[in-house]
Amino acid sequence: MRTTMTGPGRARAAAAVAGAILVAGCGGAVQPGAATPAAPPAPAPTAFGKEAALADLAAATAAAGLPGETAALSPTPPAPTDPADPPATDRERARDEVEARMAACGVGWSSPNGPGSAQDRAEARKRFHAALAGLVERGWKEFRPTEEVALGKGSMVMAQYKKQEWTLHARHFESGLLDMATMTATEDACANRFTDAELDLLED
Repeated sequence: MRTTMTGPGRARAAAAVAGAILVAGCGGAVQPGAATPAAPPAPAPTAFGKEAALADLAAATAAAGLPGETAALSPTPPAPTDPADPPATDRERARDEVEARMAACGVGWSSPNGPGSAQDRAEARKRFHAALAGLVERGWKEFRPTEEVALGKGSMVMAQYKKQEWTLHARHFESGLLDMATMTATEDACANRFTDAELDLLED
């Protein structure tokens, strides 16, 4: 789904015309046939891109007190292989190539992957929801309702938001001593270049 954005240009143009009429009324009548001053062109809306998405993530998580890092996505370097391991299959190599291309589409934030106490976990969940509220304050709109699902012996909270032509996925996972959260914002036009078959590779 795409969101059509409307800029303030029309309102500004109308205000300029109304201002011209008021000035003419105060200073004298407009002569018949006189040219009406053209309204100044409205400035083009600022494009929302990778730097702006990264700034939103950094600001929302920092305001919520969530520890972690925001960065442009980059492919994870392959782990060292054991000579005794079998060589990578064609499917594995194709998946690595898709992951590298997909990394260029967005930005992300992730919390430290460390264990925490039950009290710490409750506070982390509270701050996670505070960060989501911070994103809403910065213009991100809920695209799918936030839901919590059971996952193994733990649970995961999932949320999805959109802003202009970007989609953001947020997740908070708890299981045993593991407590971690991630937020990933992806540019729709970039992600739409991938085929269903390529996206299926990422599910492996």
